[in-house]
Amino acid sequence: MPELKPIFSLPDARDLILEAALAAFAEHGFHGATMRDIAARAAVSQSLVQYHFKGKEALWNMVGERISADFLEYVSEEISPETPPEQSVDRAVRRYLSYWKEHPAAFRFNLWRLLEGTPEERSKRSKAINQRSVPLIQRAQAAGFIRGDMPAGLILIVLGALVQFWLHSQTEVRDALAVTDHAA
Repeated sequence: MPELKPIFSLPDARDLILEAALAAFAEHGFHGATMRDIAARAAVSQSLVQYHFKGKEALWNMVGERISADFLEYVSEEISPETPPEQSVDRAVRRYLSYWKEHPAAFRFNLWRLLEGTPEERSKRSKAINQRSVPLIQRAQAAGFIRGDMPAGLILIVLGALVQFWLHSQTEVRDALAVTDHAA
């Protein structure tokens, strides 16, 4: 089952290529993935991959943009301005965790993004996510659900760091909780 939401009319080789690229990049990172492998995974010619995406860097960027767009849409489905702030934050965090658990290749790709992505691409992604997320924290602060003596952006960073730790460190979380006979 594809992890990326199709964006081209069906059937279209570009979506197959994007899925194949996601799988290759998630497995090997940017530098380890090859256009030959991506083409083979998509069952298309290398020239078709080149024709549609102009090269590996453009393909890497497109996969990253699709993951970011799909992630933001997925999380936004659970949150609306009418949702009470005390429910919005909880729903957003749960949805955040659910997305990455349901999209393991996208999660691995994002880990590779940290290692091999460009600062410009990372900044673009960060701005898109923060433009939607910081107002959620501000609403919760205004309602008194989250402390108001810290900048909303800093609270978002701390919350994001905890969620990322949870996602990256399941073994450590499970083992730490097992010491006191608690389950993760």
